[in-house]
Amino acid sequence: MALDKKVKSIFRLMELLVERKIVKANDEKLAEELGYTTKTLGRHLEDLSMMYPNIISINRGKNRVYEFADVSYVFEKIMTTSNDFYWFFDLVDRWDSSIFQDMNYKVSQKERDIFLYKNSPFEEFDSEKKKEIFRSLKSAIISKKQIDIHYIYDEPRVHKQAIPLKLIFMERNWYVAIVDSEIGCRFLRVFFIEEVKNISIGCYIDEIEEEELKKYYEFLKYFENPMSRCDKPKKIAHLLATVEIAKYFKPHMKKHFLSEKFLKENPDGSVEFTVEYTQSIEILPFIKKWLPYLKILSPHELDETLRKQLSFYLN
Repeated sequence: MALDKKVKSIFRLMELLVERKIVKANDEKLAEELGYTTKTLGRHLEDLSMMYPNIISINRGKNRVYEFADVSYVFEKIMTTSNDFYWFFDLVDRWDSSIFQDMNYKVSQKERDIFLYKNSPFEEFDSEKKKEIFRSLKSAIISKKQIDIHYIYDEPRVHKQAIPLKLIFMERNWYVAIVDSEIGCRFLRVFFIEEVKNISIGCYIDEIEEEELKKYYEFLKYFENPMSRCDKPKKIAHLLATVEIAKYFKPHMKKHFLSEKFLKENPDGSVEFTVEYTQSIEILPFIKKWLPYLKILSPHELDETLRKQLSFYLN
């Protein structure tokens, strides 16, 4: 009979957790309703938290509370306790509001009125076809499958049996990092992918050396932008920011490149720093953006390339 009473109590507690989401271990009213002390209530709640990972216990001062953490509740908690996340969920909702249907969450107009997005990481996927391509790439990365990527940039080409490594948002666009057996590691802009086909049955782990894969993943940790090349040696650009823009390149400021390294501040207020790069197109657009206040001190060939491009434009 005692066992039957305990079982009924446990089931009742589970119902209450689902209904209320939060139950306090020292809830005297609830303990009385169930016919025992708060000590027994706390013990039963602790038993449930040990049995089910989505029932979590939290200390709040001297009190202990138990929360039923289903997906919708976790989402609600994030939204109501972490104001910094509002922008993210608002952004996702503007891209595809159906994502939140199963969570019973709706972004309010009040939240929408707070933020303005001049650019969105999802703006390229305004058609179902593009969304499907994005999902196919994601699936292939997770399952480590090789794929044929039909790509159109200057002209159509097919990357056969390419290995997709990562989806990366950079330079205001989505890219997929792939390994092509003929040209090595490259970044493809997802918008220019026309089709993803012939997804392999097996896993590519069996087709490529472990050391080679490590090399590519290591490269992805430190590359600078879509023009970075894994197969080219790194060079170092020694740059000088004149006093007009020097403040943007001082040590306390946000870096423009992962490899950016502050060297010194000169007596005239200018700042010297270095940046690593693998080919000129990787760094010259950045330098041009800051002209005439950013100067190349070395290497000489990088400076010459810039001067030729400017001369071509001026002529």
